[in-house]
Amino acid sequence: MPARHFTKTMTPRKKTILLVDDEVNERKRMRNVLEGAGYQVIESGDFAGASATFQRRRDEICMLLIDVSLPGNNGCELAKMSLSLNPGVKVLLISGLTGAEVCRFYGIPATDLHFLEKPFRGVDLLARVKYVFESSEPLAGSASGALL
Repeated sequence: MPARHFTKTMTPRKKTILLVDDEVNERKRMRNVLEGAGYQVIESGDFAGASATFQRRRDEICMLLIDVSLPGNNGCELAKMSLSLNPGVKVLLISGLTGAEVCRFYGIPATDLHFLEKPFRGVDLLARVKYVFESSEPLAGSASGALL
């Protein structure tokens, strides 16, 4: 069997994730897990920085991975703003303090959101990110994946 030569067009396009979490060590851990799986990661530690980054780079960002509690505002508002600029962007909310149901009060449809409860293992993060990229609807029914 002849050797297969790969060209740039055969390589899958790297998916870019905007990772937003104010906990530096948690953000670093998630970044390492995501980059190890081949994702390109842009990170921010607060609402203002993430908002500015998304507005500048919204065409290349495929997913927002957002902690619900952020300095300067909250992850639900960031999701709402981002979805208004790019309705096709995927959103995965994470939190150890509150469930994604809080976003219902910000007028974000449950069909636009996915949720992963902290703490989680790297393998769980990767599984949920993969699911979000492949799915058009949020994952419901599990304790760690409870949605609005």
